[in-house]
Amino acid sequence: MSNMAVETEVFRLQSEGLLLRVFVACPASPSVPLPSVQIHHAGGGYEPTYEEMAVELASRGIVGIALIHRGYPGSQGAMEYGKGEIRDIGNLVAELRGRAFIDPDRMGIMGYSRGAHNALLALERYDAFRAGALWSTPVDMVDHVHVNPWIAEMFGGYPEDVPEEYRIRSSILFTDQINCPLLLIHGEMDDVVPVRHTLRLAQALKDRHKPFEIHLFPDEGHIWSYEGFTHNWELTVDFFERHLK
Repeated sequence: MSNMAVETEVFRLQSEGLLLRVFVACPASPSVPLPSVQIHHAGGGYEPTYEEMAVELASRGIVGIALIHRGYPGSQGAMEYGKGEIRDIGNLVAELRGRAFIDPDRMGIMGYSRGAHNALLALERYDAFRAGALWSTPVDMVDHVHVNPWIAEMFGGYPEDVPEEYRIRSSILFTDQINCPLLLIHGEMDDVVPVRHTLRLAQALKDRHKPFEIHLFPDEGHIWSYEGFTHNWELTVDFFERHLK
């Protein structure tokens, strides 16, 4: 484990007329373009943890980027749960590709819960990423709304009312478009996003001969224990170091 000096900055990403807050942690004075990883926050919102993760990546030679999604304090707009957020990620990719210290051919992405939902949809839409790590990911919105009825309000109704709104946000339907290795992590006691989502994703990836690794934790729920988070993070950093460096 290297421990490089780290520089940080905050900038406002312009995306579809909205200003979105982006935190960047980079090894100090990079002499060559570096790999990078976008970190996407969960539905509970943005926390200092995400910046700490970005800084740790930077200390290991990987640029860490943490975006506050539309509709959350710090960024403008309204939450769309997997529509505008995916276009925002595409605009963030374009912005990062214009920075000399970022290698456009070694970009990774990760997310937790809603952040993993957004990350996976972005992996399927954009051929920009070389590795993706997904924690506690909801992949089928029809299944998801039965467990979490509140999302119907965000989608404009239930599946029978607005089927297309559910289809376009259901990443399980687009796994043929994934073009990089994935790391899947889920707690088997998760009652917010049941582990069956990740099991279905793993099966779909296997059926399409897509590379992936899966780690399930029998004693973890949707909110990770400290030990669970620490272990997940170690697995995730190792995964990105293997695939991006």
